[in-house]
Amino acid sequence: MSSPTLYANQRIRIKPNICTLIKRKLRGPGRILAQKNTEISPHDVLGNFKLTLGFTKVNLARELNVLPIDVPKFLQKAVGQTIYKGELVASKKGLFNKSQIIAPTDGIFQQLDEKTGEATFKLLPREVSLTSGVFGVVEDVDHEKGEVTIKTMMTEVFGIYGTGYEKEGFIHVIAGPADLVSKDNITEQYRGQILVAGSLILEATIKKAMSSAISGIVCGGLNMNDYLAMAGTLNPSKKPLSDIGISIIGTEGFGVIPMGDDIYELLKRYEGKFAIINGNMGRVMLPSDDPNSILVCRKVGLPPYNDIFEKPALTISEVKTGSKVRLITAPFMGSQGIISEIDGNPTRLESGISTYLITVTTKNKKIRTPYTNVEVVI
Repeated sequence: MSSPTLYANQRIRIKPNICTLIKRKLRGPGRILAQKNTEISPHDVLGNFKLTLGFTKVNLARELNVLPIDVPKFLQKAVGQTIYKGELVASKKGLFNKSQIIAPTDGIFQQLDEKTGEATFKLLPREVSLTSGVFGVVEDVDHEKGEVTIKTMMTEVFGIYGTGYEKEGFIHVIAGPADLVSKDNITEQYRGQILVAGSLILEATIKKAMSSAISGIVCGGLNMNDYLAMAGTLNPSKKPLSDIGISIIGTEGFGVIPMGDDIYELLKRYEGKFAIINGNMGRVMLPSDDPNSILVCRKVGLPPYNDIFEKPALTISEVKTGSKVRLITAPFMGSQGIISEIDGNPTRLESGISTYLITVTTKNKKIRTPYTNVEVVI
């Protein structure tokens, strides 16, 4: 008996080797060095700028074991002075020991709160070079805005939900695709990086990542309440461009859902490499590491750069044997496999509904499910 003609949603999860435009921006006052129409490599410097690192605080009263009002007696540096890493800020001699507070970094001793004994140090700006991070061609230079538009080859990865403005960093895989990631997995060593973080992250982990200045997190599932607190709504058409200081993408949906092997294995291959993440757009951009991609981009004409980007819309595709599909309902939500069989006749389910069942062969098992429980993925 011939198989029936069935249809399901089709979702694009990965678009390999797409020639596109990206923008690289100075994150502080500085100047652009790049010139229009020149070819660039990942380590080429596009410009230099001064990066303001913010503040750091030290409770001198607690460290010296004195009352807050007595802290000024032990200061070696005055409020308003510039201090340098390793210099002595405060010192107290005891009967058997000596307490010393050493400056952890360069900065200005900006304030001392006499009620708490807490000192505030404004970190000194440092000169930073903006590197391209990609092979490509400089399409445009805006010296006034400190921006460089580059035509380059990228592989795009699309998640289902996300939030946060565009950020950049190097990919670091800190968990397996099915692992739960706790706040203890987030450390200062990942500052400014993009983390691949297993099947679920919760509020405490997100807050730890924010305080550690992580650029972005890609995970399988998100807690719905956490997501709503960050993004405000589930409706993509009404969703504002939200940002809490970090860009976060859930590739599979809500709840504890292992990241799909297709996306996980791709991100794993990019371990330690430069990437761009935009949570609001649900997109991770992975630059090509092939120098010859410049030649391809030279031949491609593109419309002007547009800040507004929309994820590929769902389309309709025929469900056929050999199709790669992803299950979209429990208990196997997020599992991926190949359709190995389609029933020739409909089956009546316990709910009373009659539908066609298909067999999806995954890496570990065969799953019999209604064809309406899958989406075709490419």
